[in-house]
Amino acid sequence: MTNALKGIWSHWMQSNLHPLDPPHAWRVARGSSSDRSFCRMLARLKIRTAIDLRRGPRCDQATGTIDFESLGVEYHNLHLRSSDLPHPEPLIRFIQLLDHAPRPLLLYCKRGKDKTGFGSSLYRHLVREEPIDVAWQQLRWIPFGHRPGKHQGPHRFRLLLQEQQPTDLRRWIQDDYPMIFQRGVDRGEIRPVLASG
Repeated sequence: MTNALKGIWSHWMQSNLHPLDPPHAWRVARGSSSDRSFCRMLARLKIRTAIDLRRGPRCDQATGTIDFESLGVEYHNLHLRSSDLPHPEPLIRFIQLLDHAPRPLLLYCKRGKDKTGFGSSLYRHLVREEPIDVAWQQLRWIPFGHRPGKHQGPHRFRLLLQEQQPTDLRRWIQDDYPMIFQRGVDRGEIRPVLASG
């Protein structure tokens, strides 16, 4: 890739802002934007719920540089891991937020492509009721920048869904997935992590 193309790609991917379900939901990259520009974007999109999918130590809550309450934004941090299957606790919380959080909502992580792509896929399937193959298009290289190499979690999760064929995904995540996850940890197939990251 030439330097000019790299520059265009880098500029385009800095915000990685995309409509997820406008005007109800959006997705964005947080890592490269300043607090000020991020707050302007929250106001411009009239965001009422921000769901930060990064690890606890790297999230906006940990840095404390944005006063979400004064902006009228309900803030939630949960690590929706993309390097392996997600821990059940944040996944269950995420599904609950999709069902009950005030709209418009914003999903974001550092680059807005892997964890955010996973969360966006779940949103499109569970909220918009898109077929799983359509919803998983939120994990494409173009236009979102997703690269599955180090981020196999969403793809392993999709294979698990194909294998299990749950008729009610919300119930399956709540009731069955924690046991499936634990069995995978016990067999050494899933790297155990704390729910916080």
